[in-house]
Amino acid sequence: MPLAQSSHPDTSIWWGLPSKIVQLKIEQLVHRGFGLARFQGKTIFIPSVLPGETVEAEIQREKTGFAYARLIRIIEPSRFRINPECPYFPACGGCQLAHIDYSHQITLKKEILRESLQRIGKFSSTEKILNPLPSSSPLRYRTRVKLHLDDGKIGFKGTNEQELVQIEDCLLICKELNASLPALKQLARKLFAGKERTIEMDYNPESKEIFASISLKREMIYQYLKGRFEMVSVPHKALLRLASFVQVNPQQNKNLQQIVSSLAESSGAKIALELFAGSGNLTFEIAKKIDSLVAVENNSYAIQLANLNMKESGIKNVQFQEQSAERYLNSALKSRMKFDLIILDPPRTGARKEVEKIIQLKPKTLIYVSCEPSTLARDLKSFLNAGYKIEKIIPLDMFPQTYHIESVSLLRPG
Repeated sequence: MPLAQSSHPDTSIWWGLPSKIVQLKIEQLVHRGFGLARFQGKTIFIPSVLPGETVEAEIQREKTGFAYARLIRIIEPSRFRINPECPYFPACGGCQLAHIDYSHQITLKKEILRESLQRIGKFSSTEKILNPLPSSSPLRYRTRVKLHLDDGKIGFKGTNEQELVQIEDCLLICKELNASLPALKQLARKLFAGKERTIEMDYNPESKEIFASISLKREMIYQYLKGRFEMVSVPHKALLRLASFVQVNPQQNKNLQQIVSSLAESSGAKIALELFAGSGNLTFEIAKKIDSLVAVENNSYAIQLANLNMKESGIKNVQFQEQSAERYLNSALKSRMKFDLIILDPPRTGARKEVEKIIQLKPKTLIYVSCEPSTLARDLKSFLNAGYKIEKIIPLDMFPQTYHIESVSLLRPG
């Protein structure tokens, strides 16, 4: 049955039609949490919907072959649709799936990962994808967050990236950070009235410390102490943490560490190489399972923190290398180094430059930790073309209520 056009009074011309208001049937959810629908040969992407729903939407941006639309109303809702707990959804833009029952979010994320692997990686079979591991805390899980300050107001840039959506309580950030927001607002009004700034807040679950970092001509760091933020001389280790990448969901991160270290142990590897090691989030758990590990990271602050943590832990079988993954791989190939196992945890951009060099090293096992399905699909395709086979892909829901999907892929030569 063809999709009907709404009788909206707008008389603008669009594809020869008298209105930009259309009725759409949502076929599936795709990357970045958009619903996908089709209308007269064009693919339409629309936020805040679910597969199977019939909706009324307004076309807003057109591209060759596809367009973006704004949801006007739900005509036939999905049985998995819920009323979002967050009063700022969807204007805030920080959550894309808050209108979906959490158990179904997990199902849809697996399908989004599957769709990316099939569309970008051209994989004909994706049965190796296991069911995602849900987060024990679908809300209040973030221990680090970036906020915007504008004329003494605090919040997030909305979906249009222009207007500031003020918040009193974010359901994604942990209760400790939420409790400090009133004090942060006082600081913003005092120091930054009439000015726009970005501030990053970090709660360390181990030390129970909260720091706020504001980038100006120099880094200004405040600590939350006795109900207020005070400028402090930050302890060296805390400063290094602020300058390094950390996973924002501590409980799910423990699961990630366990999965990767378990795969490393079952590989039987003696000598391993870890690329994009950061400050050792995965490194030290992996090191417990093998004889020798080289961990490569380009961020000097992360390397300093990693070496400090290694000294405190007493682990002695890890060698940290401060250089880019690409540069280290070049030297490893030149020196004809051999590694039984290579673990890589690249940023969202993936490891396009590094993949070919990893293939030349011919590791017996590969573990690829990814936070971006599209670049994962691209890189896995290169590994498969080189003769590696996917044994399994383990998705983890590191970021509930959002479209982001973390996964661990295990590969071995075919």
